[in-house]
Amino acid sequence: MIPLIQVESVSKHYKAASDAGGTTVLQDVSFHLEEGQSLCLVGESGAGKSTLARLLLGLEVPDSGRILFQGKVMGGKNHRRELKRFIQIIWQDPVVYLNPYYTVSELITEPMAIFGMGNGSHQRDKMMQLLGAVGLSVNLSARRPCELSGGQCQRVAIARALAVNPRVLICDEALAGLDIPQQARILRLLIHLQQSMNLTCLFITHDLSAVSRICPKMAILTAGKIIEIGDTRQLLHHPVHPYSRQLMQRGDAPSDDGRLS
Repeated sequence: MIPLIQVESVSKHYKAASDAGGTTVLQDVSFHLEEGQSLCLVGESGAGKSTLARLLLGLEVPDSGRILFQGKVMGGKNHRRELKRFIQIIWQDPVVYLNPYYTVSELITEPMAIFGMGNGSHQRDKMMQLLGAVGLSVNLSARRPCELSGGQCQRVAIARALAVNPRVLICDEALAGLDIPQQARILRLLIHLQQSMNLTCLFITHDLSAVSRICPKMAILTAGKIIEIGDTRQLLHHPVHPYSRQLMQRGDAPSDDGRLS
């Protein structure tokens, strides 16, 4: 069976303003995701996690290697449009990227309108269904982002991402910026949605306390390279690479029930 997502020896280099130098952000990165599988990509700031997310979304192209979706190499205008529907992302700070002039209703129905998914009545019905799915009252549908809490904005962002029935959901530090109770609630919601909708998920995070509850599989990224990939609990408690061991010691690997040890 062909994996839904295949990342094969992908590298990305950004040139400097001058002719010489530059920065290599990703180096020979490889992994795959089966349908309905989740992977946690763990690394510190600057490791290359968000660059990889942009490549998966088709916002940028790798300098070498390739990324495949359903066995097809990502590329070309038509394929990028297809990817925009089937691969969605939840960014770190929803307040930054949610249009401040749109109501909650408009934010959720806009992606459906862009992809021609049903008429206005269908879109409104689905919007209300999605609000319920992410734990928000339909009474919030006329509000704008500035009238919502951070947790409510993140739930709107999740509903917006799900509006076009994606098959892959990328969560790029989706819990960052929320207080601890909100983080726990959003985490439970994401786990429930992933399981109930059979979503293929890539969770990008630096927070080890959440990793064991999100994904059975994790990869550790540093300086643009995946240095370890495998069973989450095995890597959390018995890392092999020196950097991985150092990362676990600094972050305190979670205990088997998901709490920090």
